[in-house]
Amino acid sequence: MSAGAALIIRLSSLGDVVLAGHLPSLLRVAEPGRRVLFATKERFGALLRNHPDVDRFYLLSDGSGDPAAPAPLAVTGSPGDFRVPLRREGVSDVFDLQQNLRSSRVAAGLDAARRVPFDKHGIRRRLLVHARWLRPKPLPPLLRRYRALAGLPDDAPLRPWLRDALTPSETDRAARRLGGDGAEEFIVIAAGARWATKRWPVRHVAALAARVSEEFGLAYRIAVSPDEADLGAAIAEALPPADRERVLRLGFRDAAAVAARARAVVSNDSAFLHLGPALGVPAVGLFGSTVPGFGFASGEPRDAVAEIELACRPCDVHGKRRCPRGHHDCLERLEPALVVERLRPLLRRMDRREAEAPAR
Repeated sequence: MSAGAALIIRLSSLGDVVLAGHLPSLLRVAEPGRRVLFATKERFGALLRNHPDVDRFYLLSDGSGDPAAPAPLAVTGSPGDFRVPLRREGVSDVFDLQQNLRSSRVAAGLDAARRVPFDKHGIRRRLLVHARWLRPKPLPPLLRRYRALAGLPDDAPLRPWLRDALTPSETDRAARRLGGDGAEEFIVIAAGARWATKRWPVRHVAALAARVSEEFGLAYRIAVSPDEADLGAAIAEALPPADRERVLRLGFRDAAAVAARARAVVSNDSAFLHLGPALGVPAVGLFGSTVPGFGFASGEPRDAVAEIELACRPCDVHGKRRCPRGHHDCLERLEPALVVERLRPLLRRMDRREAEAPAR
């Protein structure tokens, strides 16, 4: 791999950008000191702010930026606005992870740069949905494929880049939200998802919260996004009155700052699931209408998945607003007891690591 700057292009969506956030760190491991640039939509600039292995961002204007939010070191504009500054960066390798017309326009002026091959495997995912009788092979975890892009082995360690990117003010806000003296150990349950067929039922969320205390002696916090007020209210109603303040409506970075203090994350197949590797926290992914074979489960040794086998799974590549068969059995029948079983070895492994860690 040449010594010039690397340009990573991942324009959307939230979960994909979080996963792509590992590639800059992997490139730096493969070639220490290499300059890394990252092009994405303006709305994700705040998510990646302070990334420890990105030298400059190129943000496509979409009118979503918050003028009051701290801005990353970035060039903001249209693909045409990027051509001159990108030429000056000395880009030698382009990693186009988006692979659409707009992402190709971002790199249009870099004729001398090498386009590093990357197959999104969109057709293969659709075969897993619509042509299961052909027995298409599941996709390897995307994080393993990013290691290969960087020229690293499958088991190369991941840097918890988002933990390292959190600011003191974000970590302080998280401490205030959690209250107490900071000694309480807890699990974060991420209850939201954009698509209804990816959301674990409210009663299961509440039941898992109770089981976490009974089985592991841990507290819990339940995270939903700011635009999931109805879901947050429904979950709060299912909890004991004294625990209803444990439901937190948080933006993604603030949710990350809370999850960074957790023993583990339990999440639907949503962007929140990818916080686990990005923070260095064990994560259990709940898969219903989608499957780990799409490649978006982390596949890391410290993580796990919880799912049940059904002939109708997967029913869509992304998720749906309602179950096509009207029963939503993929998540209705995914009992909290199974999730507890997936959590148990992850927590034991963490306890072992902490016991073996040298005293500071």
